[in-house]
Amino acid sequence: MQCLERVLYVWTIRHPASGYVQGINDLVTPFFTVFLSQYVDGDPDVCDISTVEKDVLDIVEADSYWCLSKLIDGITDNYTTSQPGIQRQIYKLKELLTRIDGPLVEHIQGQGIEFIQFTFRWMNCLLMRETSLKNIIRMWDTYMAEGLDAYSTFHIYVCAAFLTTWSKEVKKMDFAVRISSLLFRPLTGN
Repeated sequence: MQCLERVLYVWTIRHPASGYVQGINDLVTPFFTVFLSQYVDGDPDVCDISTVEKDVLDIVEADSYWCLSKLIDGITDNYTTSQPGIQRQIYKLKELLTRIDGPLVEHIQGQGIEFIQFTFRWMNCLLMRETSLKNIIRMWDTYMAEGLDAYSTFHIYVCAAFLTTWSKEVKKMDFAVRISSLLFRPLTGN
């Protein structure tokens, strides 16, 4: 869709320090969906975008761009060289999980799985690929209500909650492949 391409292109040229990083495309989707929903009848996910007036798409595109920019302003170091923000979040998640469910951490590591293998995408895409768009919109609404820091701090607690939810199931698994498939699957419990 050209609207999303333009949002990402403009963001990339206006932010040369990071440029485009894989995963940023996921971050614009919830904003685009919410703004589009105000102009279409029914579910914007199944809307035929070619039927939406250009003026409306221009408004949705602009609003999506500015919201994406504001979001990334708070987590810029997630998208710069070596992604230090994501590295910190993964470290903090592991530290938090060690305090609340040490046996789970020991089991995961005992299977030869590093936290970065399954949590990098959780931090990079803010769980966009792990749960439904409807749930993401609700979750991000909570993040916004908590303030811009929520995307880098509160998000860690959300990820910890997901991990502790399936702690018993993960601890019963014997092989790294099976554990990885559980941790990489969508976080809806399916």
